[in-house]
Amino acid sequence: MLLSPTTFDIIRFGTGIILFAGCFYLIKQRLESKKKTVISIIAGIIGFSAVQFTCSKIYIIDEDLVYEQFYLIGSTKQQLGNGKTISVSSSRWDRANIVNKSEFKLILEEIIYTDNVNNVSANGDYEIAPYSSLEVFLPTNEITYFFEDNIPDAVEVRGESSKEQYWLHLESEAGNNE
Repeated sequence: MLLSPTTFDIIRFGTGIILFAGCFYLIKQRLESKKKTVISIIAGIIGFSAVQFTCSKIYIIDEDLVYEQFYLIGSTKQQLGNGKTISVSSSRWDRANIVNKSEFKLILEEIIYTDNVNNVSANGDYEIAPYSSLEVFLPTNEITYFFEDNIPDAVEVRGESSKEQYWLHLESEAGNNE
């Protein structure tokens, strides 16, 4: 199931409210057994965590290099530009799926900022072949820059030794992040 970021935030917020209200109700009712209250609270936390942590982001790049981002719960089928259909599944919250429906080879480049200096790391780069998908590890759970975005030479790094950001671009744009 694909969910827009807004829809996902509404579901996440709603689940949190229901969990809070349920816990408040159980505590207020002073159930006969503290054991029942504790079990109910634990079940609510597990339910909230299931919604929060069992989905991943999916970025869909169409034939014209226009991208959309969604949250993926379970799996979805995607029709690629060459007519092929693929199935994409969510695995973990720190993973993202990139579906490339275009004829172009894409690169997801990790950019690491330290002490206001831009250090590009080649170790974090991923290649996404034309008409394919790739699941990638994204600790930040977000692609920050797309295609011809202007990549800053420096960003503020507060309380951290470094800050990772990601740039999805055409293979031919590699090294042109100035």
